[in-house]
Amino acid sequence: MSWDSEADFVDHFIASAHLISCASKSRCVQVWREVRTGYGRPDVVVIQYKRQALEKRPISDAVGSPLSTGAAYAITYLTTRRWISREHLGTFLKCFGQRLDTVVQELISRRLIVTEGHLIKARPRDEILAVRNIWVFEAKLDHWKSAVQQAERHLWFTNDSYVLMPKKRDRLAYSISAECNRRGIGLSLFSREAGLQTPLRPRQSGFINSPLLWTINEQLLEKSVES
Repeated sequence: MSWDSEADFVDHFIASAHLISCASKSRCVQVWREVRTGYGRPDVVVIQYKRQALEKRPISDAVGSPLSTGAAYAITYLTTRRWISREHLGTFLKCFGQRLDTVVQELISRRLIVTEGHLIKARPRDEILAVRNIWVFEAKLDHWKSAVQQAERHLWFTNDSYVLMPKKRDRLAYSISAECNRRGIGLSLFSREAGLQTPLRPRQSGFINSPLLWTINEQLLEKSVES
């Protein structure tokens, strides 16, 4: 059965029951569309997160405004280090003086870091990171080569990047699958009749520690406060 438009196709995919399987008693799911990543805008982003991690986060005055770019890069770096000096962080960010103070204060306000004198350290990840997985889908009715290129771009922040298309003839599906496999991305085929089929999984799985991960994490916190 044909689709009225790409938007119609995506709408039905999002509404399909398979997304429920991403959720569990301890983990919840949100589905976002057309997310700005700084390097492309995936059609569908499925975020699995732990509700308890959000509920345990103290609410700060900083919640309600987006995580700044500087703070996103800072917390990404800090979660890979133990105690470091402010000067060390400033050198990494190429940010000094008042600008560095502003970034550090934002992270303190969000309860993402602890400080001791001139030293800084991220809080334990299981205390501050609610995100447990991120799946992205680049949807196309046709033009599969464009979809593959776009899906590959998303590998910088998650390994679980998929091309999403309607079910195709066997020979064409094989060609698409072969190119996805070469690029390390997955392929999902969706139809009203058969639902979701995933003939190819990505080469790797799991999200990547990146500024976008922490931006998404803080957006989840903001949405939980609003609700």
